[in-house]
Formats: sequence, structure tokens, C-alpha cells
Amino acid sequence: MDAKELLSRYAAGERDFRKANLRGIILSTIDLYSSSDSPTLVLGRSREHQHRPYLIGANLSQADLSKSHLGKANLSKADLSGANLTGANLLAASLSGANLSGANLTDANLTGVHLNWANLTGANLAKANLTGADMSAANLSQTILSEANFTKAYLIKANLSQANLKDADLSLASLKDADLSGSNLAGAELPKANLAGANLTRADLTKANLHKANLRRADLSEAYLNAACLGESDLSEACLNRANLTKADLSYTYLRKISLNGCYLSGINLRGADLSGVDLSRKLLTGINLAEACMSEVNFSGAYLMEANLSEADLTSANLSNAYLINANLAGSCLHQTDLSKANLSKANLRKADLTGANLRGAILAEADLRGVKLIGAILPNGTVYHKK
Repeated sequence: MDAKELLSRYAAGERDFRKANLRGIILSTIDLYSSSDSPTLVLGRSREHQHRPYLIGANLSQADLSKSHLGKANLSKADLSGANLTGANLLAASLSGANLSGANLTDANLTGVHLNWANLTGANLAKANLTGADMSAANLSQTILSEANFTKAYLIKANLSQANLKDADLSLASLKDADLSGSNLAGAELPKANLAGANLTRADLTKANLHKANLRRADLSEAYLNAACLGESDLSEACLNRANLTKADLSYTYLRKISLNGCYLSGINLRGADLSGVDLSRKLLTGINLAEACMSEVNFSGAYLMEANLSEADLTSANLSNAYLINANLAGSCLHQTDLSKANLSKANLRKADLTGANLRGAILAEADLRGVKLIGAILPNGTVYHKK
């Protein structure tokens, strides 16, 4: 069937084109060229809205549309379930509310396409180009999206649960309030992506790039963030309960009011991060890098910070009572009014640290480096207050 016949039959009221062979069909308002005897309908050069090819609500389930040209076509609410759209050109086409469940869109060009509210469950969009596409509220559950390009795409409130997004490019994409639970995002590119309020529970983000991403209020419970890059991202009010952050880079991130219950943090990079007010009591933080971090009023009570790097950190009014800081580096750190009562600071580096007004009652300072330390108004281990002579 050629394009002319397809549109003529549609205009006559026919809607059922199931299993039709439309391979390579040209049905587009985007500049195309054809000889006069071409079997396809050329709508090139026409930019007026009324000249757009309409197949609204058409049944094209299991049709062969591979290598077809459907740029700017209106296929809203069409049934394309199980259709073959491999390598198809759907540039700026409208597929709002369409059914594409189980369809094959491998290598398809979906740049600027409208797929909001569309059903793509179980579809294959591997290596598809979805740059700038609008997929808001679309159902992409269990969809194959590996190596797909979603740069600047809109996926607000989309359902991507258990989707395969391995190595996909989601740079600058908007995924606000999207459901990505159980999805595979290993190696995915998500720099500057908006994931505010997104559900990422049990998602695999191993080695994913989330540099400068917005993850405010996101749920990352039980997520795998092994070796992921989260540098300069905003994780304020996010939930990371029981998440795996082994070797993750969270340098210069915003982590205020974050939940880290049961989260593995030992050895991760939090240099320059803002953890103000976070509860890290009794956490295993051995070897963690918190250099230059902002940690005012953080609760480290009973935390294990052996060999941790806290140099140049701001720990104003933090609670480090009963903390284990053996061999920790606190050089140049600000410990104003900090509670270090009964803390173990054996062999710790406190060189040039500012302990003005700090509480060191009962603290262990055996072999600690205290050169250049400021102790004005501090309560010393023996309970006396230090006064500069």
C-alpha cells in the first residue's frame, strides 16, 4: 500500500490497517523529493497545519513501517502495538496517547516527537534518537532504551519502572516525579538532568554520570550508586536509605536533610559537600573524604571516622561525642563549639584546627598533633577551661 492509498482510505472512514506492509512509506510534511510516477504521496514544502497527514486513531498494529518517513504526521491515539518502526523517521510527529506497546523502534528518529500519555510498555527503542521529545506521563515500563538519546527530553511523571536505560544519554532531560524504580541506568549520562521527586528505588546507577543533577526529594532507597558521579548535584531532602554508594563521588553536593539510614558510606568522596544538620550518628565512615565539607550541627555521635579526611572542614557546633577519630585528619578544620566529649582522637592530625569553645571533656588525645591549635574557651579533657595566657 502506498501513502496515497493509505490516506484516501483513511479519509473515506477506514481505520483498520493491521499488519499492513508500509515499509519505506513517505508520509511527511518535511522536504522530500520524488519523481512524478512515485507511488508515494509527497507533501514536501507544505508547512501549513492543515496539510499535515492525519491518521488519528488508526489501527496500525503489527504493521511494517520500517524505514518509513512519518515526520510531523499526526498519529495521536493510533494503535501501533507490535508495529515494526525500525529506522523510521518520526521527526516532530504527534503520537500523543498512542499505543506503541511491544513496538520495535530501534534506531528510529524521534527527535521532537510528542509521546505524552503514550503507552510504550515492552517496546524496543534501543539507540533511538529522542532529543527534545515530549514523553510526559508516558508509560515506558519494561521498555528497552539502551543507548537511546534523550538529551533535553521531557519525561515528567513518566513511568520508566524496570526500563533498560543502560548507557542512555539523558543529559539535561526533565524527569521530575518520574518513576524509575528498578530501572537499569548503569553507565547512563544524566548531567544536569532534573530528577526532583523521582522514584529511583532499587535502580541501578552503577557508574552513571549525575554531575550537577537535580535530585531534590528523590527516593534512592536501595539504589546502586557504585562508582557513580554525583559531583555538584543537589540531593537535598533525598532518601538514600540502604543505598550502595561504594566509591561514589559526591564531592560538592548538597545533602541537607538527607536520609542515610543503613547506607554504606565508607570510603566515598564527600569533599566540599554540604551536610549541614544531617544525622550520621554511629555510621561507619572509615576513610571517608570530607575535606572542606560544610558540616555544621551534623550529628557524628559514636560515628567511626578512623583515617577520615576532615581537613579544612566546617564542623561548627557538630556533635562528635564518643566518635572514633583515630588517625583522622582534622588539620585546619573549624571546630567552634563542637562537642568532642569522650571522642577518641588518638594520633589525629589537629594541626592549626580551631577548637574555640569546643568540649573535649574525657577526649583521648594520645599522640595527636596539636601544633597551632586554637583552644580559647575550650573545655579540656580534664574538665578545665583553657584560657590563653
